[in-house]
Amino acid sequence: MKRALTFLAGTLFLASAAAADDRPTGEFAATASIDTPSGTRSMAFDVVVSSPRSLAEVTPLKKVLEDGGQQALVNAIRGSGQGQVKLGALVYPVDLVMVEKIEDGWRYFIVTARPIKYTEAEEDGGASLNYPFAVFGFDSTDFSSSDGFIYTRAALSIDPDGHIQIAQYDGEPGTLTDIRRIN
Repeated sequence: MKRALTFLAGTLFLASAAAADDRPTGEFAATASIDTPSGTRSMAFDVVVSSPRSLAEVTPLKKVLEDGGQQALVNAIRGSGQGQVKLGALVYPVDLVMVEKIEDGWRYFIVTARPIKYTEAEEDGGASLNYPFAVFGFDSTDFSSSDGFIYTRAALSIDPDGHIQIAQYDGEPGTLTDIRRIN
């Protein structure tokens, strides 16, 4: 009986360790480009993903959005410690990482409850309340680098299937190029 319990405990430990290895955590690097009124700005982009969530784990946030809007979602996810984004010399906390399994890897949506400011003098009026997020998205595969996007000032919604929908305030989203896993 004691051996059976020891074997069962060891099996459960190994299964949980294997499941942890399947989680899509890691560190990624890329080049970020954002069009500004004074031209295109390019800078280094690094992200550390430490606690991603699945579609099923993100779906309850839809009710938060419906009941309280963008600021309720900010309050619900801020400080969750799911990683960090470094854009140029600025570091932003990651408040939400949603991952979805794709054919040959993972699709990432990374959200920080801080809009990205890339010019010294930005006039946004009330836009920061209605578009309080920055969102980064990309696919990561085992075979090659990929490209992605940056929404510097975004509003979020969640469709019935749990997928994040993004609306950019003023202008076009930026790009992430040559995204690769570095850890």
